[in-house]
Amino acid sequence: MNTQTQGINQEKMQEFFGSMISKMNEQGTETDPFGALKSLQQVAEAWAKNPQELNQSMQNWSQKIGEVNMKVWNEFVNKSKESIEKGEFGKIPTIEELPHFRWIQEYYKLYSEFLQESIQQTPNVSDRTKDKARFWTEQMVSAISPNNYFWTNPGAIREFIDTEGKSLVKGFENWVKDFQDQMPQMVDKSAFEVGKNLANTPGKVVYRNDLMELIQYEANTDQVHQTPVLITPPWINKFYILDLNEKKSFVRNLVNNGFTVFMISWKNPTTELRNTSLDDYMLMGPVEGMRVVQEITGTENIHAVGYCIGGSLLATTMGWLNGPQKKVKNLFTSFTLLTTLVDFSKPGDLGLFVDEDSMKFVEKMMAEKGYLDGKQMGTTYRIMKADGLIWNYVVNNYLYGKTPPPIDMLFWNEDSTRLPEKAHSFYLREFYINNHLCQGKLELAGQKINLGAINQPLYSVAAEKDHITPWDQVFKTGLNTGGQVRFALSTSGHIAGVVNPPLNPPKRAYWAGPVTKTDQDPMIWQKNVQQVPGSWWQDWIPWLQGQCGDKGDVPTMGSKKYKLHGDAPGTYVKEK
Repeated sequence: MNTQTQGINQEKMQEFFGSMISKMNEQGTETDPFGALKSLQQVAEAWAKNPQELNQSMQNWSQKIGEVNMKVWNEFVNKSKESIEKGEFGKIPTIEELPHFRWIQEYYKLYSEFLQESIQQTPNVSDRTKDKARFWTEQMVSAISPNNYFWTNPGAIREFIDTEGKSLVKGFENWVKDFQDQMPQMVDKSAFEVGKNLANTPGKVVYRNDLMELIQYEANTDQVHQTPVLITPPWINKFYILDLNEKKSFVRNLVNNGFTVFMISWKNPTTELRNTSLDDYMLMGPVEGMRVVQEITGTENIHAVGYCIGGSLLATTMGWLNGPQKKVKNLFTSFTLLTTLVDFSKPGDLGLFVDEDSMKFVEKMMAEKGYLDGKQMGTTYRIMKADGLIWNYVVNNYLYGKTPPPIDMLFWNEDSTRLPEKAHSFYLREFYINNHLCQGKLELAGQKINLGAINQPLYSVAAEKDHITPWDQVFKTGLNTGGQVRFALSTSGHIAGVVNPPLNPPKRAYWAGPVTKTDQDPMIWQKNVQQVPGSWWQDWIPWLQGQCGDKGDVPTMGSKKYKLHGDAPGTYVKEK
């Protein structure tokens, strides 16, 4: 290519990207609340300022397209030759063997790689901008996957032929059912009922306030460890992810191992609770729960467990209880945090949804009713794993006309809760945007939270494939506290890595060992710890037994002061 032609091409590139940038600049926060177009604009603008590099990148891509064309054609020709040599001349290829399907898939793969590489190599833009552009490009690329469309999905065409068109008829019926939700159903909800085949570990509601019910589970052993366990689950979803069924139940596993277990079940907030603060969640949740557990059991020692955002609240509570306040005695003598962040400097893809521009949008939504609807939060989580949680079901439900399977974890995932305006706004700003918790700048109930003041033993759990609380960030949780820390890293993701009962043969594996202040690099820590087949539960239970003391008499269910309010799982968990 001569210099004059190259110059003309570069001018055209600059003109094209200049026009694109101009159109993007016309979009504001109202139409781009999460900064998707803004990040793509900054990437496009950076490339427009470097036309020579862009031109070279486009030439490389064009060359690869030519290679793909040749590769697909040669494969088809060679396959045809093989058929002739085998005496199969005139054999009609299957739908899947037609070369244009192969070419579409190869081109899609090449296009996806080109976009991601181009974003990663963008000059003179911040890593956060690249991450945002990368994330939203992934969403676009997922949406245009050939598998998502009938005429480019050979399997869907084959299903149509085999069922004489019934697959698309059923698919259309499924689409009509899902139209109002604007999302494909992930699970057959008719197969589950809370309190029947979910959340069915025997127990009683022993306390209730405006924000939570406290469940005490019935003992399943003649004696129990004298230190009870109080669990603080996330309030973004319902507690029974930790009590799915007899085989998977985190709660039942504790009860069967001789522990007295109490569970907080959060209320599903309505407009009336719009001014509920994070102070309220702490004081009316784990702090109040601690007091009630002590009065029922008579013990001065309690082990606390927190999961996800419930873990962040528990860590905050531990900092508050260990602080200078003298109003409440700290009875939490040890604690466990499950996939919990306290340092939100790199919170994974969820952090890409949280900045000042998106906060204006979210706060405007919450101002209308006084809460963020759980479905909106659920949609956010599904977008983060769009291939598996959206497009997989588009293909299954609509193109194949199948009914989604009955999976308990997915039923729980869709049983969402609302988030009160004041508490959620505070949480997103103070934890995600300002990252004040780990900096000692967060203030709750009139006191600055100092995580370094926590001197109780901690067992911290992370999941290797977690896209909500990245494990290398969860690793830092223990480094921010002042007590002894044992860290466990489970294979799998945010949910399956925690709800991880032992199986024979083992389905998953884990790494577990102590963490000290010298262990600053999580990757080095992982290399130095042996991987063990099985569940981290098998490492945690012996550790927990050491924290919870000798066994003794089983405490009563409730007390004279704390009357029973009905059977577990209670009423709050069933609120829609």
